[in-house]
Amino acid sequence: MTKLTSAQMIVRYLINEKIPYVLGIFGHGNIQLGEALKEQEDKIKFIQVKHELNAVNIAISYAKITGKPLAVTSSVGPGTTNLVTGAAAARVNRLPVLLLPGDVFAGRTGEVLQQIEGNHVSDEMASDTLKPVSKYWFRLTRPDQICQELPRAFEAMLEPGDQGPATICLPMDAQAEAFDYDMDTLLKQRDEKWERITPDQRAIKRAVTAIHKSKRPIIIAGGGVKYSQAWKELRDLAYFLCAPVVHTHAGNGAMLWDDALNAYTIGPDGSLCGNNLAEKADLVIGIGTRYMDFTTQSETLFGRGTQFININICGFDLGKERAIKLWGDAKCGLRMLLKELAGPDSSFSIKKRYWQKHQEYFEEISHERKKWQKIVEQVTLEECYPMTQARVIGILNDLADRKAVVVSAAGSLPGHLLRFWKNIDPSHQAYHSEYGYSTMGYEIPGGIGVKLADSSRNVYVLIGDASFLMQPQEIVTAVQEKIVITILIVDNHGPQVIRNLQKGTGFQEFGNEFRFRDANEKLEGEYLPIDFVKIAQGMGAKGIFADTPETLERALEEAKNNIDGPTVIHVKVEPGRKFPPGYNSWWDVPRPEISDRKEMKKQLKEYRKIKAKKQTIR
Repeated sequence: MTKLTSAQMIVRYLINEKIPYVLGIFGHGNIQLGEALKEQEDKIKFIQVKHELNAVNIAISYAKITGKPLAVTSSVGPGTTNLVTGAAAARVNRLPVLLLPGDVFAGRTGEVLQQIEGNHVSDEMASDTLKPVSKYWFRLTRPDQICQELPRAFEAMLEPGDQGPATICLPMDAQAEAFDYDMDTLLKQRDEKWERITPDQRAIKRAVTAIHKSKRPIIIAGGGVKYSQAWKELRDLAYFLCAPVVHTHAGNGAMLWDDALNAYTIGPDGSLCGNNLAEKADLVIGIGTRYMDFTTQSETLFGRGTQFININICGFDLGKERAIKLWGDAKCGLRMLLKELAGPDSSFSIKKRYWQKHQEYFEEISHERKKWQKIVEQVTLEECYPMTQARVIGILNDLADRKAVVVSAAGSLPGHLLRFWKNIDPSHQAYHSEYGYSTMGYEIPGGIGVKLADSSRNVYVLIGDASFLMQPQEIVTAVQEKIVITILIVDNHGPQVIRNLQKGTGFQEFGNEFRFRDANEKLEGEYLPIDFVKIAQGMGAKGIFADTPETLERALEEAKNNIDGPTVIHVKVEPGRKFPPGYNSWWDVPRPEISDRKEMKKQLKEYRKIKAKKQTIR
């Protein structure tokens, strides 16, 4: 038995769980935990972030690469509520992170600084805001409760298919109180292994029956393919069926760029290749996907008679689209499906070229791929001044090494990268996008998390100017920790993706570009002259300006030689007027039913027509 404060015991437990980093900011609500971390700083590292949200974002990106959690701590009050957006992003993306927010006194010794009072029942605190976005939530009131709650928190946040943030709220007095802990029991090695779950054989047989009936199958590779590391099995199934593979943001890179059955992506961020093939598919095999609106094109992409087969470890997603349900791990499910399809000859090889039986379909896929690849070359090589955003991605394609990782989250950049970034990394980790919650400002902490997870990789953070202005402060953290990442601030004078959405759907362009007020008091004056190089330099980073392909190439080469910390490249680009088109896509953006404008009346009529004709809520 060892007498420790609950804060000290928590730190010992984190070390025992091999948690390498605790991220956060100290305040009066968690300095007790800070003291315990200081006592063990040779065994666990504390990273001082500059905003609590970004601590969670770093943990999310780390978990996305490694599958393992980090811990995040905050003070009471605003420190706690600053965690909510990050926790929501972790929950949406189903990624583990341990949240340890400070809390008001458990002993009810009176009101404290930053406590919300007077309009809630007595047991509601700021930390209650984390309940709806946590996989697991508990408020510690006695130090002995740690013995049960810490193991439960780890098991909950690491449950396959339903990972998410686990929150243990730490009242200030409870952190400081001591208890005689049975260390042998509490620090006994927890069974960390989760065995892969296999689908029921009866479901496999139903899926095979549906496959045999299909003539135009297509496969959606979601994040589950990458988390399960099932890219070989994915490729084997695709070639066995002669089925093109399209990717979600989370699954992008599961099949490499130049693979003959890679149809790239679908939906509003889709390739022309993928959307054309998906529209005519009679069978969709969804592997580890949530079927969000950017995958189904707001439920308009697939025909009413299309059959779906889902392989998914998450029961909530399994029955979406009224699919045949293969409940289990992606790798196991694909192997079982392939074995059943191959029949007695279970030792089949893709060299048998089963897909040659479907030569006509294969030729169509090849034709669509060639058309798309030509479009990609045209778009990413387009010459104009300022450069287009797609041109920036084309330059990065040419200069980045095959293990380089691009990080994005919000605005138009994720869609452009999904279409135009060439995934050639054999470990399938070259594309890192937080598009489940699409949190503006995720990008820089996301890049830090990727680098912490794998320091051998070159990390390129692509962030729009609007997103950068929300959360630039972790540049200071990267400088402080000497984390080598390259941040490209793609400056197009504001959130142009929303301006283009307004324009493309009949709305008036309003309130998106970064402009001065003009003589009429409208936000339609000259663009704001924001110097992002000076901002970066003021935070201690290396700052470079680029506004042509030549200057960007030199800046990227210069960044490779900066091994002491982050490099920030302010990339001036064309302000959104030359965004690529939708490539036969549609997204559900409701139009006002009442408007005096002819254009909006026209748009409303067209909107209703598409919803009535194509939208299928299965």
